[in-house]
Amino acid sequence: MVRAPAALYVRTAVPADLPRLAALRAEAAAWIALEHGSAQWSSPYDAERGLAMIARGATVVAAPAPRGEAVATLTLRPAGSPRLWSREELACRAYYLSSFTVDRRYAGQGIGAVLGDWAAWRAGRAGAALLRANVWSDNAALHAYYRARGWRWVRTVAGSRSGALFERAVGAAAPARVHEVGRWRV
Repeated sequence: MVRAPAALYVRTAVPADLPRLAALRAEAAAWIALEHGSAQWSSPYDAERGLAMIARGATVVAAPAPRGEAVATLTLRPAGSPRLWSREELACRAYYLSSFTVDRRYAGQGIGAVLGDWAAWRAGRAGAALLRANVWSDNAALHAYYRARGWRWVRTVAGSRSGALFERAVGAAAPARVHEVGRWRV
């Protein structure tokens, strides 16, 4: 395990980050399968989808230095899936968090919590009232993680692998530990 950085530098991902994003996901998938018995992220990383999210400016990476190696990633979008969220829920101004992954070497050091708070603040700056996530339906440990950080369970959509729906209020202030690098579309 590596000591958590005192600061995190968040920037919009670029195509050159794709191998690191795929590696973070593969590492997380292996750990989730071993520790929690969940098939979350067991299918191969979809590089085409990853590049599309990068092109939209939706995927970000966090590093311990402004140009350092990514130790975490997440995707933040202004639209949710109508397969998961109701028409009424989609009418509410919200941002949607997905593909949230922290390097296992930094596990348990608060990076996920800090970046979750940053995402909630960033969503609020974009005019949203809520930050939402749909997470793997059979990963009870992940559900507990979100609940412990103030997320509210909305429901679990039957028949969806990633249909456990959570939401939280947006944040009023950016976490002091997070520094943004570059320009932002969100």
